[in-house]
Amino acid sequence: MSLRFGDFAVDFDRRELSDRSGPLHLTPKAFELLQILMENRPRVVSQSELYDRLWPKTFVQPANLHNLIRELRTTLRDSKRQIIRTNFGYGFSFDATAFDDKPMSITPLIVVGGQVYELHDGENVIGRDRTATVRIESGSVSRLHARITVAGNAATVEDLGSKNGTFLRGKRLRSPATLSDGDDLVFGSVAALFRLTSTLTTETIS
Repeated sequence: MSLRFGDFAVDFDRRELSDRSGPLHLTPKAFELLQILMENRPRVVSQSELYDRLWPKTFVQPANLHNLIRELRTTLRDSKRQIIRTNFGYGFSFDATAFDDKPMSITPLIVVGGQVYELHDGENVIGRDRTATVRIESGSVSRLHARITVAGNAATVEDLGSKNGTFLRGKRLRSPATLSDGDDLVFGSVAALFRLTSTLTTETIS
């Protein structure tokens, strides 16, 4: 089972915690503690229960558990204790909202003058032509001005020999270029914004 919370994802089968930069290091006991707290969220798990789960039939110093909590908070950058909460004198709880870590639906969009155009897989023509996917009625825009090609989660843009040019991040396009979420585009003199919106395909798990 895999869950996602904030910038983090945890895979219990692979015993791996990661963020956007890649896998993060956790000691085996710290990962086990994280799993116990996440499986019992939002319930506060008592310290005695945690000792029994983490060190069954073994006497350990109280500092051992607190060292694991400190390791988790450091790795999760949880200095404000908003993910791992302390119930003073009793135990700890996992307090972040978690989602099933399943593939997200990615939708590429172009925003022009407040109008949002959804792009489909394959070729999307931008221009004044009535058949254009994104029709822009401006004298600075050619009939078939530019083309955005979408393949899964990737998109590229190229100029189609327009009179006034296509600009990406302030530079005129001379060859096809890869688009990233939030890229600024200009077709002739018309500004546009490229967005990749993602939507979780599952509901929030408390």
